[in-house]
Amino acid sequence: MFFNKFIKLSILLVLFSTFSQSTLAKKFYVCSAYLSGPFVTDENDRLGLLYTFTDFLNKKAQYKYSFEVLVLPRSRLLLELKLTDHCIVPFVSYKWFDPSKQLYYWSQPLLNDANIILSSQDKKLESIAKERVAGMSTSQVIGFFDDQIDALIKDNTVSAFNSLSLENSVGMVARKRIDFIVSGEIPVQYLIHKHQIQDKVYLSKNTTSTFERSVLLPKSNPQLIEFVEQQIGVLKSSSEWQQALAQFGINDNK
Repeated sequence: MFFNKFIKLSILLVLFSTFSQSTLAKKFYVCSAYLSGPFVTDENDRLGLLYTFTDFLNKKAQYKYSFEVLVLPRSRLLLELKLTDHCIVPFVSYKWFDPSKQLYYWSQPLLNDANIILSSQDKKLESIAKERVAGMSTSQVIGFFDDQIDALIKDNTVSAFNSLSLENSVGMVARKRIDFIVSGEIPVQYLIHKHQIQDKVYLSKNTTSTFERSVLLPKSNPQLIEFVEQQIGVLKSSSEWQQALAQFGINDNK
């Protein structure tokens, strides 16, 4: 009888301790405007690199921090960054949010990426020089424009279609409805793998620009910065990270 009571009391103490630790953990949101792969492939089932990253941080935080994914439109994300310091943003480049690197702390890269040219196997492109693409057609995702492509469109070197998603644009190249697009290599790798269209499209070996996908962190929290920096190094060498990259068809050997 005494033994049973002792066991019950021990269980209650463990549960209370766990609850107390979790409620005392400092909560941060892992914010992202991505609602597409490989960063978010299924929001309901929590699949994608965004969730792999967040779950890894929670596992390593040991109740010191608590991280929760928050997917929201880019305009709302920018507002959150202005109003609060409880938001970290992974898989982004300082070039998009903070060109002078004055507003936020930028971590070591989670991934190295580059803008590449995706064309059909029949018309393989390694350059978007005017003389090479004159008279061709391309596509740009609404809200995500490339300066070099914009210049080609403005001087009527190429014609362009607006697209609602990168997935639509990649599909247009595969079906030969357009000649090429310029986009980040990692999301394009994911889409080629997802639709198994390796025999229909061509990824250029040359890049139009390179960039790092890092974690945007608030400068006001040096302890959080130290923790995230340490865990990025551990994550990148972990088998679960390598498995996630392979699962989504990503080659990060740049």
